[in-house]
Amino acid sequence: MMTKQDVQKQMEIKKQERIFHHKEMLKMYGEARGLTKKEWSALKVKGKGSGSKGKGFANNRLWNHNNLESVKTIKFN
Repeated sequence: MMTKQDVQKQMEIKKQERIFHHKEMLKMYGEARGLTKKEWSALKVKGKGSGSKGKGFANNRLWNHNNLESVKTIKFN
């Protein structure tokens, strides 16, 4: 079992490792920056839509009683 001092020591080591890793990433990639106008304009973001929700009763079966036989197919005497 670890004592409080051991845990604090381990936390300090982990903190130093995070700091080191962060500095290494900054050396490789540089500081974070915003997008240029060209980069921003090139982004394609899909908006909210209802395509994947399917259609409910009100959009399909509710009005089926109006689907009457076509006048062209009705035979008059």
